[in-house]
Amino acid sequence: MDKVCALILVGGRGTRLKSLTDKKSKPYVSFMGKYRIIDFPLSALSHSHIFDIGIITQYEPFELMRYIGSGSTWDLDAFNRGVSFLTPYSKDNEKIELQRGTADAVRMQKNYIDFIGADYVLILSGDQIYKIDFRDVLEKHIENKAKLTILTYKHEKTEDLSRFGILSYDENYKITSFEEKPEKPKSNNISMGIYLFNKDFLLEYLDKNPDKLIDFGKDLIPYILKKSDDVYAYPYKGLFFDVGTVESLYEANMYFLDRPGILSPHGDSLKIYSKPLDYYPCLIKEGATVHKSIISDGSIVSGAVSHSVISYKNIISKGVMINDSILLPNVYVEEDVKMKFAVVNENLRIKKGSKLVFNKPTLVDSTFKEVEPYE
Repeated sequence: MDKVCALILVGGRGTRLKSLTDKKSKPYVSFMGKYRIIDFPLSALSHSHIFDIGIITQYEPFELMRYIGSGSTWDLDAFNRGVSFLTPYSKDNEKIELQRGTADAVRMQKNYIDFIGADYVLILSGDQIYKIDFRDVLEKHIENKAKLTILTYKHEKTEDLSRFGILSYDENYKITSFEEKPEKPKSNNISMGIYLFNKDFLLEYLDKNPDKLIDFGKDLIPYILKKSDDVYAYPYKGLFFDVGTVESLYEANMYFLDRPGILSPHGDSLKIYSKPLDYYPCLIKEGATVHKSIISDGSIVSGAVSHSVISYKNIISKGVMINDSILLPNVYVEEDVKMKFAVVNENLRIKKGSKLVFNKPTLVDSTFKEVEPYE
């Protein structure tokens, strides 16, 4: 869509994912064995034919930038267009300006928005799981004569609602109220944190109170709703996961593990693209057992794996029993280890005979006595 440029926010620290983001940005965290979380928004933009994309980085961007490269994996490297990495910078020999919030991060890139010259600006997060064609969002946005459209989702888990912005809208989808992370949510309509703005409308509001309106959910969206009634909801009907915690990351992995057709390349036209892995195929050795699990390239399984996600370059030794768990890339599990409800971080060795059995999803990292670094 020539009329639309996209800005992907990937600069957040991701502290709720604990040590999973100690050395990487949240969008680069492994998902479903072969993917990285960033694959989902990039694939959506590719299917939507949006080729002017600014990726606003800040925290630990190196691996993510190297992974995305020119965007060719997602067919985003169009001539004279494609992916641009927008990093913090200094002006007039002053110190580097760091992002204070999501709106502030976009405000710092007004020159990029002007340079692209699109009529609409799509702002999205790099750490969410969904499949969508944004062309339908633009169509509804134009049909409603909206100046801002916010994608919304009916969230079923009521105990999670306080993590999100909560909004209400009328029969014409015009938004009537918005609260950011309320203690007592009035509905289960959450903001997905995905916004489609008319460019001029966005730039107008970015220039207002720059020292106070620093975050979209907390500051700018409530402020806009007080000043304008041209704000509409786009109720998204597909699957949506905000994987900002270890528990939600686990839940999303298990959801797709139990419904393999959703991510299958034979499923629908909205395929999820990912950078190819240059590893040998997985090897299931004689005597090993695998049940309802994903075993990714470069992995060797000699033990028993059930209802689990084994990422690439994992070694599962003899006598190992892994149930209901997720192993991120490059994990070496020595003999006779028992594991259940474990989410094992990258580049670790699980010592022989260890028992990592939990009653709920638990992040396993180098702080455990049963674990040591593995390169």
